[in-house]
Amino acid sequence: PGVWNVTGIGNIKILVPKGEEKTARPRIVMRRQKTFQVCLNTYLFESMVCDKAGPKDVRFTAMKADSEGDLATYLLRVKEEEQA
Repeated sequence: PGVWNVTGIGNIKILVPKGEEKTARPRIVMRRQKTFQVCLNTYLFESMVCDKAGPKDVRFTAMKADSEGDLATYLLRVKEEEQA
């Protein structure tokens, strides 16, 4: 059984580059609620796995921010079931 680490509570955003930034890739960013410190910043990619892990939980596999190509599994818990 794996252990989940809590990295913070806050809003998650999907940032998509606009205009002529063809080399930039879309990414997921989350900042902590009170300090606004970045706690998740990862790129989206075609073979990314994302599924509903529970009524209010979304699980996805993404690249670790501190490594080159290593993958990690993240679990997001949302406030309301309809958001998952």
